[in-house]
Amino acid sequence: MPELTAKKTQVPLYGLLTVQLLTGIMLMPMNNFFGIFLNEVLAFSVRKVAMVIALGQVVGMCASLVGGSISDRWGRKNVLILGVLALVLCSTLYLFRLPWLILILWGIGGAGLGFSVLSSQGYLTLAARPGTLGLFSALYNWGYTIGGAIGVPVAAIILGKDRFTTFGLSLLGLGAITAVFATLLPQLRLPTGKASPAFARGSYRALLQRRIVLLVLLRFLPTCYYGVMALVPLLIKKHGGSNSTVAWYAAGSAILASFAQLAAGRVADRKGVRLPTTVAFITILAAITGTIVTAHSVWGLYVFGALGISAAWALSTLLPGLVRSAAAPEIHGRVFGVLHVLWTLAMILGTLLGGALLEISVRLPFVIVGILNCIALALTIPFFRITAPRRK
Repeated sequence: MPELTAKKTQVPLYGLLTVQLLTGIMLMPMNNFFGIFLNEVLAFSVRKVAMVIALGQVVGMCASLVGGSISDRWGRKNVLILGVLALVLCSTLYLFRLPWLILILWGIGGAGLGFSVLSSQGYLTLAARPGTLGLFSALYNWGYTIGGAIGVPVAAIILGKDRFTTFGLSLLGLGAITAVFATLLPQLRLPTGKASPAFARGSYRALLQRRIVLLVLLRFLPTCYYGVMALVPLLIKKHGGSNSTVAWYAAGSAILASFAQLAAGRVADRKGVRLPTTVAFITILAAITGTIVTAHSVWGLYVFGALGISAAWALSTLLPGLVRSAAAPEIHGRVFGVLHVLWTLAMILGTLLGGALLEISVRLPFVIVGILNCIALALTIPFFRITAPRRK
């Protein structure tokens, strides 16, 4: 298809949202049932399952750095197609019973996820017109939440009683359709203008700017909290909740988060990204405080957990706007690549921190991530002061 100048048509955005929704429908079931597949079909222990999943995360981190650089050189669409094709190839792992081959395919899927996330976010910031980025960022993130809500129940029906081969073929077909839609996306050109040599050759030295460092910290610190929150379902069950209670918590959190994403995006479009970012951090701190006070009650974990998760998802919705404020379009690919690496590290760190400290005290990990988010809230002041001239 012919190239389009960024921000002149909504067609690229609607196409991207379609690709994102299809990716979510494919990705969420593929990831959710992978551990079960390893454990029940290949007889992997829980420890081995965790190690394999971690392997995919590590490969994804490495791929994000490579993908960020080539995204700025080759274009967002080309790297997005590459990422989707890697995810399609990964979906075939359910067709095999060879552990070494499944490990390779899972690693390819980790790389594909890294490529697709950073390139699709870069495509979004390039395509969205001023005053619409917040809304489309919310709709972009809905691809994961709504896509998962659609894909997981359908996958459960397809799986039936361990029909993993049928499941794999279904994922392969859906992935092929997703790849076709990704190929049909218009190619977007960067805005014309002079770029420094560091920008042009894809060097990561172009990211050694104060505003970028602050942006990285604003991404990393709250994600440590999100990593700890991954253990809340376990705490709900431990403090007297049932499996249905945990399921309702997950569903309620997802619904509330969807509304929070949309609200944050609309406020960002009308008032700028600073106000909803500040409110999101304050809400996270309020949720952490509430969790610390009510840590041994199911209702406290329920209410403040859902509140914190929603605020964290709102921050994710605001990320493209923060990147647009802090970085020139020529380096968006590398910025999103680094942010994806730091997001993964923070998730791992937060989960490990929570797992270690919860054995000492339920409140202790929340105290620590509360301190980290206080630091993040303080960092919003210098960040928005030095990025104010770039804000749109």
